[in-house]
Amino acid sequence: MKKISVILGLVALLCTAKAQDKRVSTIQERLSALTEIKDTKVLQSALKKLERSKEETDRMLAYWYYYGQKNEEKINLIHRAVIRDFPNGQLAIQEKLKEISTIKSLAERDFQFQALLKEHPNAPVSFDMYNMANSYAAEGNIEKMIEYATSYANRALDRNGNHLNKAWVLSNCAQILSRNNPKAALPFLEGGLAYHRSDLSKPEGGDTEQVRKERRRRGEQAYYILLSSYADALGRAERAPESLQLVAAVRQELMQKLPMEQANKEIIDGAYLNALLANKKYADALPYLEEDYVKGSAGVVTVDLLQKGYAESRGSLDGYETYKTALDQSKITHDEAEMRKKLVSKDAPDFELKDVNGNTVRLADLRGKVVVLDFWATWCGPCKASFPAMQKAVDQYKDDKGVRFLFLHTWERGGGDATANAKKYVTDNKYSFEVLMDLRDPSTKESGVAQAYKVDGIPTKIIIDPQGRIRFETSGFSGDEATAVKELSAMIEFARKS
Repeated sequence: MKKISVILGLVALLCTAKAQDKRVSTIQERLSALTEIKDTKVLQSALKKLERSKEETDRMLAYWYYYGQKNEEKINLIHRAVIRDFPNGQLAIQEKLKEISTIKSLAERDFQFQALLKEHPNAPVSFDMYNMANSYAAEGNIEKMIEYATSYANRALDRNGNHLNKAWVLSNCAQILSRNNPKAALPFLEGGLAYHRSDLSKPEGGDTEQVRKERRRRGEQAYYILLSSYADALGRAERAPESLQLVAAVRQELMQKLPMEQANKEIIDGAYLNALLANKKYADALPYLEEDYVKGSAGVVTVDLLQKGYAESRGSLDGYETYKTALDQSKITHDEAEMRKKLVSKDAPDFELKDVNGNTVRLADLRGKVVVLDFWATWCGPCKASFPAMQKAVDQYKDDKGVRFLFLHTWERGGGDATANAKKYVTDNKYSFEVLMDLRDPSTKESGVAQAYKVDGIPTKIIIDPQGRIRFETSGFSGDEATAVKELSAMIEFARKS
């Protein structure tokens, strides 16, 4: 059971286009039809026609086609041409919005955003409005939060083509507001809960039974997440007894539901633990603290909380060290079991690459070592976000001759010297990484090593044991540096033992 703190978000993407062929009405459908053309001459003719079109949607269709083909030259050419030829088009507006989003001053961002809206009142900016509402919520500016949340609700549409419920949108923003001002957030959270209860009570119509069940499952989960946030806000707004009473009642009600949705149970169990701690009921919280300590992520349950729970339940700290040692051993056993679930065993494809200084590195020469491959690119935001954690991991093993980190720059985009760019990025940011260049093959347009390792997204990390077998494969970055370093270290040690 994990102590859970979740912030709901909504990502709505509406991508429609005016199609010249009446049988095809959306970008997705037109793109699908384009990719199904098998005759090379017919395809090239269609693409040229699209690239020369006077309609922005036609140009963007060609853009998305080349994006799927990873043709960086065409992507960049069309991108520049569309912004040049359609200065008031959707792509140009999106570029302006991207620039506005980087402005640090929220007041200046607001000014520029409103100026853009005045010039382009029908611009597709609903999700940007939602981001502005959340930014003001984080700042504690309730008036501006309401203003942008209302505008977002009035512009965005749900799956049925209806405007979004304002109370629901505000309750999402209130979860951010509650971080610094829980009392002010409570009315908005209450409004969201009332909306969810009303929505869940409505009879389901249309669609298949499977779709209806899935929709209800998501709706119930959203309700319990919001209720958890509300209970947390109550506790921090000096209304802790109400928080515990509410969560205990909901938890009892949920336990009687069969079949019980495990995700909902975890959400409410997390809220129950928070409520117990807010009411300083450490003895009652101890069983949940123990479970969270053994199964949870690092830092969720502190040693101080365990000590308080132990002392309150037993009347003193006598025997605590023995108790804690047994708990630590249980955690080690659990972590090893979880690690085994992620374990793979397959031959690591051999490769030979140049590093950024022109030196050749062969995987075969590293037999006997644990090798960590990190596939990345200078254009990849999550890759770069993971690098501080990776530097900590590299530093941790810098004197260990049995471990080697290789950072494979792959899937290069755009013009310029990819090797020079990769070296500059690592050098400028003072990373002590050994960077190899997995450059694209001129004929296939593929990065050979990434293709051999079946990499389908970056960052991807591959851990190879001393016998040359892949033992772990991970992708993405959660943003938690301490957890990332801990998990990578555990994989390295596990691979070393194997």
